[in-house]
Amino acid sequence: MGDNATLVAFVKSVNDAFTYQDGPALSKLFVFNDHTLSVFQNRIHISDDLDSYVSYISSPIQLQITLTYLNYVRDRQSVTCEETHKQLCRLAELFTSLLTNAQGPWLIPTIRSMAVALCLSAQRVAKQTDDASAFTQSATRLLQLLIVILSDSTTPIASSKRVGALVVAGLLLRISLRTSAAPGAYAGKALEAKSLVSLPGFPQRDRITYSYWLGRYYLVCYYIDAARKQLEYAFSKCPSWHYHNKRAILRHLVAANMLRGQLPSNELLEKYDMEPVYYDLAACFKQGNLHLFQQNLVDNMEFFRSQGNFLLLLERTKLLIYRNALRKVALLNTNAERTNVLQYRDVLRAFQLTSQNFEMDILEMESILASLISQKMVLGYLFHHHQVVNLSH
Repeated sequence: MGDNATLVAFVKSVNDAFTYQDGPALSKLFVFNDHTLSVFQNRIHISDDLDSYVSYISSPIQLQITLTYLNYVRDRQSVTCEETHKQLCRLAELFTSLLTNAQGPWLIPTIRSMAVALCLSAQRVAKQTDDASAFTQSATRLLQLLIVILSDSTTPIASSKRVGALVVAGLLLRISLRTSAAPGAYAGKALEAKSLVSLPGFPQRDRITYSYWLGRYYLVCYYIDAARKQLEYAFSKCPSWHYHNKRAILRHLVAANMLRGQLPSNELLEKYDMEPVYYDLAACFKQGNLHLFQQNLVDNMEFFRSQGNFLLLLERTKLLIYRNALRKVALLNTNAERTNVLQYRDVLRAFQLTSQNFEMDILEMESILASLISQKMVLGYLFHHHQVVNLSH
């Protein structure tokens, strides 16, 4: 009888929160993190016959939300992770329908927690089943949710549904990077939230989180300068006591800056206890040692793949490292002969050594030089017939 009374009290509290549009109370009732759910399960025995407990909730959509949530809590330990994820997707669909006709931001605190749980659930399914379809399902629900949130554009942000735009858009960017579709297929709507970042009314944590995922999205799309801007904002605004968050941001910021030829200092890497491979990569990059740089990447492939930066660093740093190797040749030549004219044979030998590709010929080497000059990574002129390159100061 005590368990039934507790369940009845819970449903009554949910009904009151819906009736009086009490957002904070509703977010305390609908919880989604594992620890709190375990406490909830221990306190309330949820029977198989839930219909009789929720039947007096007058609104059909609110009744379905409550019933779906209680089923989710009751079954989460006894059904597969795929089934649990489907229940969360259904709950997201129901909340989206409710939000469509709701006024103001009172549902946003609950939707925030549910949206985070949806992303984590998709990750759990993908990890346990190697099936990425859960990411697509979550992205679809988040996209529908974001469309409804952004549609409330006639009232000030603080009193509108748009107060939840950045957190949902950030999660949509996060999940879109894991779907089998092209990132832009789901991220297009999330990019519309960019114009909201500078407006008042949003929690700072939402601005930081959105900028972080936007930076990662830009990095995947090879918009390097845009990625650096977003990641630098997230890193600088993230409070110092969120050490692990700043460390996570820094991993991607280092990659973005490296693609523009900027390396982190050892002091910065030490401050955030970065993985040793970052020290090795920075040293190889600076030395112009392409072979060792790529070997370090390959040796840590799983780590960089988990970060989404493996191919980016493997392919997009080649020219920059060749540039650094060329600078070393130019420096040695200037010291020895006091001229900026380099013989092709000297450059070829340097490129062969840095890449450990001893089959590289003059034409391939000249192609690399032409790319460096055309992309303005170095200033100079090629003289093919004379087999020399004249570098400007």
